[in-house]
This record gives sequence, C-alpha cells and structure tokens, in this order.
Amino acid sequence: MKNILVVGSINMDIVIKVEHIPKIGETVIAKEVNYSFGGKGANQAVAIAKLGGNVTMIGRVGDDNFGKELIENLDKQKVKPSGIEIDKTEKTGMAFIYVSDKGENNISVNQGANKKLDVEQINRHLDLFDAAEICVLQLEIPIETVKYAIEICNKKNIKVILNPAPARKIPEEILKNIYILTPNESELSILTKKNVKTIEDINNASEILLESGVQNIITTLGEKGCFLKNKNDSLHFAAVQVDAIDTTAAGDSFTGAISIALNNGKSIKEAIEFATYVSALTVTKEGTQDSLPDKLEVEKFINERREVHEKNNFA
Repeated sequence: MKNILVVGSINMDIVIKVEHIPKIGETVIAKEVNYSFGGKGANQAVAIAKLGGNVTMIGRVGDDNFGKELIENLDKQKVKPSGIEIDKTEKTGMAFIYVSDKGENNISVNQGANKKLDVEQINRHLDLFDAAEICVLQLEIPIETVKYAIEICNKKNIKVILNPAPARKIPEEILKNIYILTPNESELSILTKKNVKTIEDINNASEILLESGVQNIITTLGEKGCFLKNKNDSLHFAAVQVDAIDTTAAGDSFTGAISIALNNGKSIKEAIEFATYVSALTVTKEGTQDSLPDKLEVEKFINERREVHEKNNFA
C-alpha cells in the first residue's frame, strides 16, 4: 500500500457544550468545556491511520505546550509527523467549537501557526510527495500553499482530495487538478454562488464544478447522506441512520475514509459506501479525534448493520 500524504492544519480544539447553538447577540451558559486534539488536516490524518492507512503529514504548530502535545498525539496515532515544523513566532492554531445537546456544532478557528505553512515548507519536504499515491488537503492553511501542493501532485500523478473547508473562492487552476472535492451543502453553495436546498440544486451546482475541471464532487448532506457527481454518474447515497451525539468530526472522518478506501483499490462508489459507515459511527461518540473509529470497529459496525438489513428483508 502506497503512502497517503495529508497537507493541512493542526489545532487544539476547545469544545464548549451548550444546550443550543447561540444565535447572534445571544449569551448561553456552557455546560462543559474540554480540550481535544484537532485541526481538519490532523483529524483526517488520524482518521486514515486508525483505518489502517500509511499516512504522513505536513503541518505547522507553535513552540508551545499545545504544539508539543499535538505532535506527540499524532505520533501515538501512527501518523508520521515527518513534515511537521515548529514555528517560533506563532502560537499553535486553536478551534472553538460549540456542540449542542442535539449534536449540532459550529466552529471558529484561529489559524495561528497554520497560516505560516508556506511554499518554502512544502519545498523542504518534496520527498514526501514522491512516496504518495493520494494527497489530502483542506483550506485552513494559505490558499497559495494549497495551490502549490496541488501543482506538485499534478506533476507527480498523485490523486488530490480537497476538502474545501472553510469555504472560500477557489481559483480554476486549482479546481482543474482535483480528483475529488468533498464540500458540505453550505460549502457547495459558497463555491458555486448557487442556492442549495434540494438534490436537484446539488446536482446543478456540482455540474458547475465539473465544468471547472473537478473530476468527482462528493457533497456531504449530514443525515441525508451524500451526493456524487462526475461525468458518468449523478447518485444520491443514503446515510446510515444512527442516534447522533456529536457531529464535529463527521466530515473529516468521511474524507479520511474515502482516501483509505481508494488507496486500498476500491472504486469511488465503494469508497463512498465505506465512508458513509465510518462517518455514521463517528457521530455516535463525543469528541473530535477521540470519536474517530478504528478499522475493527468499522468492520464490526458494517457486519452488524448488514445482519439487521438481511433480517428485515427476509423475516
């Protein structure tokens, strides 16, 4: 199995439990505050590692206790931290996450050292691209760095999976080199400047990205599943129904699962089906990286669900 390279953010998450997500101008009393390891890049790298992948990360943390703890954790989770550097001028990135009693969340991110992950750092770790078959990126690092990393991948025939979060305008020279784009509904709407409410809306908005050169758009829809659009297919995949406790890492687990499934030789449709189970299992547990399931958990979960499905069909 070839290596998966993740280029992206590393954060310390401050998770704030509340009865409901505060509205504009509203003050709510926190029930609980916890610290956990996060950052979309690190989350996706850990998701891949827990699912049995060989994964290396390029990232950046501050010269502080949070940075030290985050690197130690990645190493413990069997993510190779070969491309992670320590910044002497910026603090480690932080994310402030509100989680409601319904498992809903919203997130504010202070980039910190992540915003200093630049082209020069990528150049110092070009050897990591040579060993990679798939490269996973997000948008919590500078867009210029994302663009440069994707250009390198294109030259080396590395498949690029881009999770466009937080959503922002993406130049067409980036879009044309993306193998898989994994937005959620709001990100798809921002990327295409189209209202996205129905499956038809999602299909039409995805068509815009397809025309820009993206080969596959997989839009995640929460409890409604996900939607695949490419030149051959327009398919809606139903979600695996579970009682959601915390949706914080759902999107990251989905992207990580897509990556490892493709790296294991699965088709895109098979990868989506696998990722649907992984993300469903993720939201049944609290936390960010703590909620990410390992390979054995997922296999057991899939087998249990299939048994229930067969009993219902043949009872």
